[in-house]
Amino acid sequence: MPTSVDQLLSTYHNQNVTSFRLFTRAQSSLPGGNTRTGVFFNPFPVYIRRGEGVHTTDVDGNTRLDFVNNATALILGHGHPKVVDALQNRIGHGTAFFGPTEMEIELAELLKERVPSMERVRFCSSGTEAVMNVLRVARAFTGKTRIAKFEGAYHGIDDPAMISYLPPLSNALGPESEPHSVDSSKGLAPGTAESVVVLPFNDAAASEAIIRKNADNLAAIIIDPLSTASGLTLPHPEFIQSLRDVTRELGIVLIFDEIVSFRMSSGGTQSVFGINPDLTCLAKVVAGGTAGGAFGGREDIMSIYDPTKGTPGIPQSGTYNGNPIAMVAGLTTLREMGETAYAQLNDFTANLCKALKEAFDNAGVVASVAVAGSIFRIYFLEQLPENYRQAVLDDSDKHRWLYLWLLNNGIVIRQGGAPSFPMTENHASQLVDETRRALKEWPF
Repeated sequence: MPTSVDQLLSTYHNQNVTSFRLFTRAQSSLPGGNTRTGVFFNPFPVYIRRGEGVHTTDVDGNTRLDFVNNATALILGHGHPKVVDALQNRIGHGTAFFGPTEMEIELAELLKERVPSMERVRFCSSGTEAVMNVLRVARAFTGKTRIAKFEGAYHGIDDPAMISYLPPLSNALGPESEPHSVDSSKGLAPGTAESVVVLPFNDAAASEAIIRKNADNLAAIIIDPLSTASGLTLPHPEFIQSLRDVTRELGIVLIFDEIVSFRMSSGGTQSVFGINPDLTCLAKVVAGGTAGGAFGGREDIMSIYDPTKGTPGIPQSGTYNGNPIAMVAGLTTLREMGETAYAQLNDFTANLCKALKEAFDNAGVVASVAVAGSIFRIYFLEQLPENYRQAVLDDSDKHRWLYLWLLNNGIVIRQGGAPSFPMTENHASQLVDETRRALKEWPF
C-alpha cells in the first residue's frame, strides 16, 4: 500500500516532539532557528544529543544508523575510542596557546607523506578558510586577478565560492558549453561575478577554450575533482588530465579542493588519478571531527606565507590555526585510516551500492547509484549524470520521501551518504533491507 509524504510527516512529527519544541524555541534567537543552512530540514530538523560509533541519538531518544557522518567528516564514526582518548589527554594539557606545538609539525609531515604535492602546509580552522587562502595566494603568485570554478560546485562560503553554486536551471545560466557567472548569495562584494570564470564540468574541450580565452587574467582554477556538492559527478580521467596540461602550459595555478574528496583514498583523488595539483585544500577528515582545515602545495607558491625574512606577502593569522584539539584529532584519525583501512571502507561502500542498485531494480524503480571511494549518491535518473545540469534533473520529491521513510525507520541518509569505518555488513544490510521495505510503499 503506497504511503504518502503527508503520512510520513505525521509520523515524523510524532517521533520528534522535543526537536520541534527546540526548533520553535531556537527561532527567537537564531534566524529561522538555524545557524548552519545545510542541516535545515522543512518542517524542522532533528536535534542530536549524542553520537556513539555508527549511531546518533536525538533529543527524543530516537537512535538511528548514521550514513551522513557530519557531511563525510566522521570517517571513524562518532566518539571513536582512540580519538576520544587522544582528545581527553590533550584537553588536560591545554586547548590553545599563543605559540606553535609539535603536533602541527607531525600532522604537516603526515600530510606531505600522503599528498606529495603538498610540499609546504599551513593550517586554518575550516574548509572555507582553506579555499579563501589558496585563491588569495594564487592571485599573489601569478599577479592575475580572476579565478575559475566549475558550475554547481561548492567551495565554502567566501565570495568567489558563492558564484554559480547550485544555481537553478534557467536561461540566466547561459549555454552549457560556456556557462555564465551567477550570484548564489546576496551581499557579495561588487565585481565578484565578473572576477569568476565558470567552467562546464567534464567537458574538456569547452573548458580549455574558456581557459585559453581568459588566460591573461586567470590566476587559478579550483576544482572539486568529484563534484561532490553538485551531486557526486564522477570525472572522466582525460578531463582531469586536460586541466593539468592546459594550466601548466599557461602558468595558471591548479587547485584541488579535496575537503570532501579526500575520502577517496589515503592520498585523495589526486593519488587515484595520478595528477599533482599546484595547491590543495583539506578539512573534514583531516581534522578528525573537530573544527580544522589545511592547505598547501608547491614550495615556491607557499613561500609567500613565509615570515622568516620579514613581513610575509600574505600575513595569514588565526587564533585557532593549528590548535592542539584539531591537530591531535586529525593525527589520530589519519593514523587509524591508512591505505588498508581506506581500501576496506571503499570495498564496503562499493558492495553496499551494488546491493542498493539491485533493490531499486528489483522494485522497478528507476535509479542510479554513484560511488567514489567511501561516498555514494542515489539518483532517481536512468543514468548517472556527468555534469551539474544533468545532476539537477534529479527528483527532489522522491529523495524527500525516501529520506523521511528511512529516518522514521532508524536510518539517516541525505540523497546518499558516507559510511564510517566501524560499519559492518550488518549495517549495510540494515540500509538495504529498509530500502526494500520502503520501496514496497513507494507512491510514485
